[in-house]
Amino acid sequence: MKSFSLTTSQLGKQLFYYDSCDSTNRIAVKLVQSSKARHGAMVFAEFQTQGRGQQEKTWESSPGDNLTFSLILFPDLAVADFFRLNVLVSLAVAKALNNWVKDPIRIKWPNDIFYHHQKLGGILIQNNLQGALIRSSVVGIGLNVNQLHFNHPRAISLANIRNQIIDREQLLNEVLICLENMQGELSVSDTAKLDRQYNDYLYGKGEKRTFEDNEGLFQGMITGVDKIGRLIIEVKDEPRYYNFHEVRYHWD
Repeated sequence: MKSFSLTTSQLGKQLFYYDSCDSTNRIAVKLVQSSKARHGAMVFAEFQTQGRGQQEKTWESSPGDNLTFSLILFPDLAVADFFRLNVLVSLAVAKALNNWVKDPIRIKWPNDIFYHHQKLGGILIQNNLQGALIRSSVVGIGLNVNQLHFNHPRAISLANIRNQIIDREQLLNEVLICLENMQGELSVSDTAKLDRQYNDYLYGKGEKRTFEDNEGLFQGMITGVDKIGRLIIEVKDEPRYYNFHEVRYHWD
C-alpha cells in the first residue's frame, strides 16, 4: 500500500511512505524540524526496526501485517493541557476499533488499547514545546491488525479476534476519520465530556487489582483519571495519584 484512498480532508493527505524504517516517530520529528510537513501529514511504514511504545518498550510487529504510522499535528494547545491530546487520540482510536469487535475496547492508562485483557494497540505522543504552547505533536500509533502470532502473551490482533484477514486501508481510514472529526474538541474550554468518555473507556476501572509503585506491590482499585492525567487508585478508602511511569499493573 504505497498510496491510500482516504476520505479525510487533512489527516494522511500528505504521505511519507516507507517499506521499512527505524521509527516513524523519528522521521516525523525530523520532518517537523525541517518544516517539510503540513498539519495532518502521515509517516507510514510497513515495518519499523526500532518501533517503541511507552517507557522505551519495543513494539513487536511483523512486516506488512499491521498499521504502524505517525501523524504530525499542530494542535495550538497549552502545555498545561497536554493530556487532552492524549485523551482525544486514545478515544478516537478506541471508538474506531469498536466498530470491528463484539466487546468493548478499553484504554489502559495512559494510552494502550486493550481488548479484554490483551493489548491491541499503543500510542506514543511526542510534543515539541515553545514557551507555554505545544508547537507541534508527533502522534505514533501502532495497531495489531493481521499478525497472528506474538511473542508477548498479552498481545492480540484484530485478525485473532475476528478469525479473518482485515482490510488495513479501510481500518486506517476509519481511525483517521474518527480522529479528524474529534479534533475540534481540543479547543473547547469545557473538557468534561472528553474526560467522562475517557474514564468510561478506562481499563480496569472499578476492579480490585495488584499494582506496583516505587514502594512495592499493593492492592487497589482504579477510580479514574484526573484533569492533568494522573491515575487515581483507591487504596484502603484513600485515593493515590500517579503520574506517568510511577505505577504499573502487576500481572499474575
